[in-house]
Amino acid sequence: MSKYDVNKFKQVTVALNTPFQPDGSVDLKAVRAVVNYFYNKGIRQMYVCGSTGEGFLLDTQERMAVTETVLEEAAGRMNIIVHVGCPDTRHSEELARHAEKAGANATSAVPCVYYRMGEESVFQHWTRITEAADLPFFIYNIPQLTGFNLSMDLFRRMLENEKVAGIKCSSDPAQDILRFKLAGGKDFLVFNGPDEQFIAGRLMGADAGIGGTYGAMPELYLKMDDLVNRGEWEKAQMVQNLVTPLIYRLCSFASMHGAVKGIISLDGCPMGDPRLPFLPVALDDPQLAALYHDIRQAVKDTKDL
Repeated sequence: MSKYDVNKFKQVTVALNTPFQPDGSVDLKAVRAVVNYFYNKGIRQMYVCGSTGEGFLLDTQERMAVTETVLEEAAGRMNIIVHVGCPDTRHSEELARHAEKAGANATSAVPCVYYRMGEESVFQHWTRITEAADLPFFIYNIPQLTGFNLSMDLFRRMLENEKVAGIKCSSDPAQDILRFKLAGGKDFLVFNGPDEQFIAGRLMGADAGIGGTYGAMPELYLKMDDLVNRGEWEKAQMVQNLVTPLIYRLCSFASMHGAVKGIISLDGCPMGDPRLPFLPVALDDPQLAALYHDIRQAVKDTKDL
């Protein structure tokens, strides 16, 4: 059982895109701007340097700089969860120590990527990360990218670690959320990962959600979360019926990273292009403009639900 109170983390959590300058370097000024952009949208929790944040395309110093800048700008107004996963354990530990020193509220990590590690390797990897910092740790299970699907046996082993406070479950089956929640218990936090099934995830026991498309339409996820918390499931489903087709349209572009950044840019917060090999999406692309229009219309149409 975790020694941490996870209640404050039960929020809509934007997986923060990392802004870049035209030369491909991290744009720290834009990082500050996008923190305030989301705060003004009503977001009070962000997940930094994860898959959406192109964390594996940043070097260690860049990840530290982004983390420091986000925390400085958030200035205690938002919970900041820092993804510290790296291909190797040593650098993950270094990032975990840095996150604690910088003032992060929690850390999170995927298993080692590229190499297909066994369960004992992943157990030691995650355990060493938790030992590097006195912060709540959220397991990140995303087998479609890492090639490692967390088993219930390993999950139960991780639950014996008092620093393991929850899991971001991004595997496709909604029942995985239920299995992790039942095993973890009421004081263990489960984040829904697949944005297309936010409502299904909450129904299956997820306490909150972290997602890569939240940044393009934070108001709609906040609305779904509010409706679920009010027990108005039919209205929440109405919003999900709008959101899921918008997600598929985001994924139809050359890269979802480029499309989400484009939508945020069109909304007045310039984000630049993603870092190669992720492909850019032109701001003057008519399909992007149409998608932006439809997102804003959906926000307007659901405002009073």
